[in-house]
Amino acid sequence: MLGMLRHSGERGPERLVGDFAYALWDDRRRELRLARDAMGVRSLYYRVEPKRVLFATEAAQILAVNGVPRRLNENAVAWHLSGMQTPAGCVFYDGIDEVKPGEEVSVPAGQVARVRVFWRPDPEKRLRYRDEREYADHLRELLTEAVRCRLRARSPAGISLSGGVDSSTVASVAGWLHGREAGVPAMRAYSWVFTDLPECDESDNVHRVADHFGIPVHGIPAEETCPLADEAANRPHEDDPFTSMFQPFMHRALSAASLEGVSVMFYGFRGDVMCGGNVNDVPGMLRAGRWRQARDELGALSRVMSLSSAATLRHYVFQPLISDLLPPRVRIAGRQALQRRRGAQAGRVHHGVRAGPAARAAAHVRDDFLGRAGLPPLEPTREAAKAWPRIAARHRYIHIVSPLVLRGVMYAERVAAAHGIAIADPWSDRRIAEFILACPQHYVDTAVEVKRLARRAVEGIMPADAIRSASKVSPEPLYLDALRRQAHDTVIDLMTNSRCADLGFIDEAMLRDRFTRFVSGEAPSFELWPTLCLELWLRRYWP
Repeated sequence: MLGMLRHSGERGPERLVGDFAYALWDDRRRELRLARDAMGVRSLYYRVEPKRVLFATEAAQILAVNGVPRRLNENAVAWHLSGMQTPAGCVFYDGIDEVKPGEEVSVPAGQVARVRVFWRPDPEKRLRYRDEREYADHLRELLTEAVRCRLRARSPAGISLSGGVDSSTVASVAGWLHGREAGVPAMRAYSWVFTDLPECDESDNVHRVADHFGIPVHGIPAEETCPLADEAANRPHEDDPFTSMFQPFMHRALSAASLEGVSVMFYGFRGDVMCGGNVNDVPGMLRAGRWRQARDELGALSRVMSLSSAATLRHYVFQPLISDLLPPRVRIAGRQALQRRRGAQAGRVHHGVRAGPAARAAAHVRDDFLGRAGLPPLEPTREAAKAWPRIAARHRYIHIVSPLVLRGVMYAERVAAAHGIAIADPWSDRRIAEFILACPQHYVDTAVEVKRLARRAVEGIMPADAIRSASKVSPEPLYLDALRRQAHDTVIDLMTNSRCADLGFIDEAMLRDRFTRFVSGEAPSFELWPTLCLELWLRRYWP
């Protein structure tokens, strides 16, 4: 890595493939260079002062240095309360910056920082193979290499294994490589086991994969990982309030893995956004002359979305085709108008009409706070997506670079590091991202067969019955049950004398009323988690 950076100049970072963050001091040029991998798996923060530059893996490390002020960035708070979509580069502390994925920051001695993007996907790149099998073979090759590279670790390696496609493909490829290549470590799986909520249990498909490859499974009772029931297990990190509602499970799995000598834990974080995510491409099927597939896809969409035939055609054929023909500014104006209309219909507006990112904020988030926080009319990811000529590719790009997914990966790395374990997510390999974005999207995912391309890519590796049965079940009932019962008093406490309310971020009375109606069954579930984890963070780090 050092040799590549020394001898390749500015082209060095773009030639590095994998997960990294580095700091390089160029003594000849008297310049500090900071960079981060293209998919943002590793994190890197910095602060430039007149006589020093501070840089670290965590913002908390910079805050620990004498003389660094501690000021809350309300813009980041507003992003967090608007769907936890805090963009890359937006830090919760004023005066600290974040190196963005695929970016190198150069700081010459005594000068201001310069930012250079060394990698971004090419919106004009297209792959056109003869048939679907060739696309599947290409993905299989990339996925195998992505897993192999990340298995350069002592044995055993761990995997957080569910019954879904994403982690199952990683476990299958790792198990397959272990049986064929010398030096590939054995795997151990760590999985939820649901007893009280059997509708959430995925043990059958977990064992279809694990038993086939001889991977031992460490079962973790879900009922012992109840969200918010244990304060220590739900403690947020100082860097930002982003916390998974299922953090207790992660801690239990990582703790067990550490005791068993695991040095790296595999996840399937980006599998869903790479190969799933409901990116429908009926126009692509029609352009390719796949009339029967388009007909079947429209029928499936009509059933899944409970739409009439006319509404299905309008939503999945005519609107996408028109969108592909319209200039970007017209598309954006139309999207904003639709957001305002939906917000009003959903009752999410109480003082004014919210548009753009703010439209995702719950009703208890104060309008005056959102106004002063200064969120832009369009998310940075959607702004960047303008470069993609087809709507399906634009949606895929937005999925892959989603700030929510990016924050989740960074968060998981911090949690794992607390147990002395590294993380690996083969689906977050930039080579896979480049390939998926260059593919015709109607090969990647369909309503008829979810994650179609990923399933075909592991044929002959993953057991056939596991491929057919793979389906991720949402563990949300565990969270909802916790709000109503085990963690009810904790939630009430977090809503009482709220720091969020003290700082003017939310309307406490409105939040408590909405929660009361949710608990009694008078109102459906609602997006409460961003506020709860922000409150936990503020109480701990901003008392």
